[in-house]
Amino acid sequence: MLKLLMLTTAGVGILAGCGGGQDGKSGQAGESAAKAWEKPKEPVTISFYLPYAGDTATFMEQYGNSIAKKFPHVNLKVINSPDTNVAGNLSNLLASQEPIDIFLNGDTNHYRYITPFKFQYDMTDMIKRSGYDLNRLEPSTLEAVKALSPNDEIYALPLRMNVMSLLYNKDIFDKFAVPYPTDGMTWDQAYELAKRVTRKDGETQYRGFITQSYSIAWQNQMSLGFADPKTDKPLFSSDERWSQYVKNINRFYEIPGNALLESSFGGINNLFYTSKVAAMYAASIPGTPQQVNWDLVTLPEFGNLRGIGSQASLNLAYIPSISKHKEQAFEIIAYMTSDEYQTESAKKALGLPVIKTQSAKEAFGQDNPNLAGKNLKALTKNKPAAPFQQSPYQAITNNQLEKLWYQLGKGELDINTTLRMADENAVKEIEKLKSGQ
Repeated sequence: MLKLLMLTTAGVGILAGCGGGQDGKSGQAGESAAKAWEKPKEPVTISFYLPYAGDTATFMEQYGNSIAKKFPHVNLKVINSPDTNVAGNLSNLLASQEPIDIFLNGDTNHYRYITPFKFQYDMTDMIKRSGYDLNRLEPSTLEAVKALSPNDEIYALPLRMNVMSLLYNKDIFDKFAVPYPTDGMTWDQAYELAKRVTRKDGETQYRGFITQSYSIAWQNQMSLGFADPKTDKPLFSSDERWSQYVKNINRFYEIPGNALLESSFGGINNLFYTSKVAAMYAASIPGTPQQVNWDLVTLPEFGNLRGIGSQASLNLAYIPSISKHKEQAFEIIAYMTSDEYQTESAKKALGLPVIKTQSAKEAFGQDNPNLAGKNLKALTKNKPAAPFQQSPYQAITNNQLEKLWYQLGKGELDINTTLRMADENAVKEIEKLKSGQ
């Protein structure tokens, strides 16, 4: 999941905005923040940590070259986790006193890689002293950052944003002479459309709609949390909206011929990209070329939440508590969230802007041939759903729902049993974590 998330955000992520003065000159935002920290430019080494396998060349292409051009006195050092044991890698780095000045991390991994190592550093005072204008950020991104802290501390700034949309295979719709999905559809309309393209042709069973249960839950449009941040108790049974939400998605799997037969993230993904039998896929857009004739529309909406899309999946820039160059690190992050940098990244489709600047949003994908002709405006038409207040046990609680949803989608469980079991299993896992197991 971590690698898939980072690959997706690497292919479809963009870096966000910072602020200058209050005069509306957004194009000078990064520069204003930088000037507020004007000091003699002595040579300095800034270490970036990325919690996934990678190489310096890719980092320089996506981040470093622009940073080096803007800050020629800065020497960039890149540290990647060499394997999937990120926590072990971080422990070794701390033991060897390896410096980390900027930590790039997905918001879903805050309680995996930040809090266990006490990397939290509240940037609030630094932001005020530098003149950084938080109002330029998309409100949901700032809310998501504050949701990582019980007291609204700002431990990071958003750099890249990704949202879910409804991908569709144009060839399947053409094959059965069914009109394509459209922007602004409701879930009810998508359901009726899914029934029309769930068909068997010869030996091939075409599936009308698929999604990843983990992702559709984490980025849910109802802003539902998984565990109460005050009590650590799971919320699947106590918050009745979870029943409504799961029922809405699971009804697609109750369409004859569209049962959820797969039991893994990759298995579901392959239905759309490899075997090409899925007509619609609620997911993030791909960041690499795909051998399927696809396009996208907005994620279907609830009738009482019109214009609300999925919650945003964010990549964040932290200044760890162990950094010895916090001011220089902040200056770099300020530039990385400027209009200039955001627009440049957007053109390459490295991610959606996390700033309000419309020109940056409209620039998304302009220089990426893999997205030529795609309905990219669908990505920014809807307002991202508000984030939920996070608990240290969000991920482990969502894992329990994901495991059981595979059985639910096969018809082996009913919704009430699924949510009750998810609650019970989450309680057991949380108790294990609390006891050190």
